[in-house]
Amino acid sequence: KKLLWLLPKQKVLLYKAWDQIPYDNISPSKHIQTSRLETLYYINSSKKEKNIVLTTINAIIQKTIPKKILENNLVNISVNKKIEIDKLIFLLIKLGYERTSLVRDKSEFAVRGSIIDIFLPQFDKPIRIDLFDDDIESIFVFDPITQKRIKKSSLKNFTLNPSSELIIDSENLETFRVNFRSKFQKYRKSQVYELFSTGSLPSGGEQFLPLFYNELQTLFDYCENYQLLLHNDTIQLFEERTENLNDFYDARINSN
Repeated sequence: KKLLWLLPKQKVLLYKAWDQIPYDNISPSKHIQTSRLETLYYINSSKKEKNIVLTTINAIIQKTIPKKILENNLVNISVNKKIEIDKLIFLLIKLGYERTSLVRDKSEFAVRGSIIDIFLPQFDKPIRIDLFDDDIESIFVFDPITQKRIKKSSLKNFTLNPSSELIIDSENLETFRVNFRSKFQKYRKSQVYELFSTGSLPSGGEQFLPLFYNELQTLFDYCENYQLLLHNDTIQLFEERTENLNDFYDARINSN
């Protein structure tokens, strides 16, 4: 808020850390996941802009989805374009969106006949796609409370981007299965392995992110040609966080 007061025309982005204990069987909140991806998407799609990114040691230590994977899962949807509802539903689920009866929060989608509602991470309001057969007739923004269209909100197109750092498709799932079997000899008795293999996301499944991709990246990989300003206690904070992560890891090993 202070930065926005000093620089009212400056774009200020937040890159947050997951809000759960490392190595725990609890998933980070959807709010945090969508917030992180919203920032990564904006940085990657506005490389010529001068942005300010505020983050923490916890956030930058934690690796995230590779930039190429994010870019390869961006889908442009526009008016007059043909799209099959079943394929779009499959795509939304793959990208981490949750199907609900009514769309009120980010990363949710709903389908009612020929109408598809989606709340994208980078939007302040959800959008509604109106279909005629497989043709997109209109795209507009609507109020999540009243569920009514906002006047003068017609859109020509938008980019559908991931709402989760964990994208589960056939290729990534096979990578997970190979990596999981190489690290856990008793994988056949693992509920996590079984749930992922059947296409379900177990609680805390995001903790297995490193097993789904051949490599992970950090915020620094997205921030090309950015200047870095560090807090005076950065080194101390880094060492403390590393020590905490090792303690959480040991506790998890000992619990099993």
